[in-house]
Amino acid sequence: MKEQNNNKHDDIEQTACCGCAQPNQNKGTDFKRRNLLKYLALAIPAVNYFSGNLALAAIKKKSPESMLPPQVGDRFTYFSKRLQGPLIKISDLIELDKQVLVVPVDPKTGEVRDGSRYNQILIQKLSMVSLSQDTQALSVDGIVAYSAICTHAGCPVTAWVEEDENYMCPCHQSVFDPKDGGGVVSGPAPRKLPALALTTENDELVVAAEFNSWIGFGKPPR
Repeated sequence: MKEQNNNKHDDIEQTACCGCAQPNQNKGTDFKRRNLLKYLALAIPAVNYFSGNLALAAIKKKSPESMLPPQVGDRFTYFSKRLQGPLIKISDLIELDKQVLVVPVDPKTGEVRDGSRYNQILIQKLSMVSLSQDTQALSVDGIVAYSAICTHAGCPVTAWVEEDENYMCPCHQSVFDPKDGGGVVSGPAPRKLPALALTTENDELVVAAEFNSWIGFGKPPR
């Protein structure tokens, strides 16, 4: 009987030991689990950060050709990334609609020359009879093209003064006349907008010559 009691006591001790060991094992497992979660919490954002930076670097990296100003023979596409892709045709433009911001496209490679903001160009279809003689010589079917960079402080000339058929820079209200070579009508701009000569091929707008003056603002480059 005493031996049976001892056996029962041993069984209780073994059960107690097992019961105590289990919580310790759980604590150890929980500790490891918490460490793993902490590691993942730190590692995942780090991976995302570096992979995101690599992706951004790939996007930002531009070829030398994308930095070039418009070249003779270049076509145009929309500046907006959402609309970018299709080449702009004469039939896409409606007379006296607001000026459109575009960038040149290398016709040989299809690469968009948007690596420099100086490649931002305004195109618009105007009434042919409203254009000065010099402006008509640069245009095609009433369509004119000018640098979008204001010659005063470099802001994009995005406003359209419909009643006067002029462009206005929203930064300092310089006004330019697209019907007369992009000349300054009013405001602090010191000189006209550089104009780009156009031609056409298969209804597509094509660059016919370089800008007729240097593009940019401030003092001219040496």
